Amino acid sequence: MSSTKPLLSLAPYRYLISAQLISNLGDWLSIMAIFTMAGLKWNATPLEMSLILLSLAVPMTVLGPVAGVLADRTERKVLMIGSDLARVFVMLLFISASEVWHVYILMFLLGVFSALFNPAKNGKLKEIVPDEHMQQANSISSIIENGTKIVGPAAGGALMTFIGTDVIYMIDAATFLLSALLLMKLPVRKHSRKQIDKDKVKTAFWSELSESLTFIKGVPFIFYGLFLTFVAMFVIQLADSQFVTLFRELKEVSPSLLGAVMTSSGAGFLVSGLLLSKLEIKKPAAAMAAGIIVLGAGFGLVGYLTYLQAPSPYFWASAVVFATTFGAGFMFIPFQTGVQQKTPVEMSGRVFGTVGSVTMFAAIIGPLASGIIGNMTGVLPLFLTSGFGLVFIGMVALILRRHLEKDEEHGTESIRRAQGTTTT
Repeated sequence: MSSTKPLLSLAPYRYLISAQLISNLGDWLSIMAIFTMAGLKWNATPLEMSLILLSLAVPMTVLGPVAGVLADRTERKVLMIGSDLARVFVMLLFISASEVWHVYILMFLLGVFSALFNPAKNGKLKEIVPDEHMQQANSISSIIENGTKIVGPAAGGALMTFIGTDVIYMIDAATFLLSALLLMKLPVRKHSRKQIDKDKVKTAFWSELSESLTFIKGVPFIFYGLFLTFVAMFVIQLADSQFVTLFRELKEVSPSLLGAVMTSSGAGFLVSGLLLSKLEIKKPAAAMAAGIIVLGAGFGLVGYLTYLQAPSPYFWASAVVFATTFGAGFMFIPFQTGVQQKTPVEMSGRVFGTVGSVTMFAAIIGPLASGIIGNMTGVLPLFLTSGFGLVFIGMVALILRRHLEKDEEHGTESIRRAQGTTTT
C-alpha cells in the first residue's frame, strides 16, 4: 500500500469510516428512544435508569480482552459483519420490549456484540491505514463519535415527536444492516486458513491474552498512557455525573444552561478532532500530558467559579467546558494513535480489547465513585480536588515525558509495526 496516497483516497478506509458514521448516528438515535421509553412510559426509577447503562457497559468491560483475542484469531471483517447483523435483530427486539428488565437483557446483548466489534474494528484500521495517516484516521473517528453525540440525541428527540420510538428502533436496525453491507467491501487479511488453524493449535487462548498484557507492560508509552487515559476517563465520568448537582449551587441555573454545557462538551471534542486531523503531533507523550493538565484545570475552574457565584454562567461555563474537552481530545487521540503505531497488526485486537476494557471500567466506576465521594465531601470539593489532582498528574507526566519519547525513538524498533497486508 503506497504511503503517499491521501487517507481518504484509500477505499477500504472510506468503507470502514462510513460504516462507523452510519452506525454511530443510529446508536445515538436509539439511546434517546430507549431512555425516553424507560423514563416516561414505564416511569423507571433513577436506579433502574442507571442499571440500563450498566447493562450495556459491563459486558464491554468484562469481555474486551477476550474479544480482542477473537479479533486476532479470526478474520476481523467477518467478526464485524457478524456483530452488526446480530445487533440488527437485537434492535428489532426492542420493539416488543414491555418491561424494564427486557431492556436490561437487550442492552446487555448490545454490549456483548459491541465488545466483539470494537477491537476487530481497531485491528482492521491497523491493517488498512499506514502509520503516517494514523493520527488523521483517529481524529476523524473522534469527530464522528462526538459529532453524532451532538446530532443524534437532538435528531432523536425531534423524530420521536413525529414517528415514535418503534420506528427509531427500526432505523437503528437499518443502520447496522447498512454498516454490515459497507464492511463487506473491506479486504481480508492475507493469511491462509491452514496457517491460522496451525497457529490456533500452537497457541492457547489464554496464552495469547497473557501475551498482550505482557506487551502492554513492556511498552512504556502504552502502559503509562493507559494509566493516564484511565484517570482522565474516570475524572470525566466523575464530573459529568455531577454537573447537575454542581450547578444547583448557582443562582442562575436552568435547564438551558445544562443543555449549553453539554453541547459545549461535545463541541470541544469535535474541534480538537478537526484540528488533530490536520496537525501532526510529533511528541504524543507531551501532548497527552498537556491535555490532561488542561482537563484538570478546566474541572477545577468550573468548581471554583461556581463557588464564587461568578456572573454570566452561560458564558463561562460553556467556555470552560469547551476548553476542557478540547484539552481532553489532545489526551485521547494521540494515545489511540500511538497505540496503533506501536502495536503489531497481529496483536492489535488484543491490545485494543484491553485498552477498551480499562477505559470502560473507568466509565463505570466514575459515576459510582462520584456519588459516594460527593455525599462525603460535597460536590464543590469533588470538582476542585479531582481537577487539581489531574493537573498534578499531568505535570508529573510532562516532566517524565522524555522517558516515553526516548522509548518512542529508540526502544520500539523491534515491535514497530508489522503493517498488515491485505488482499481483496
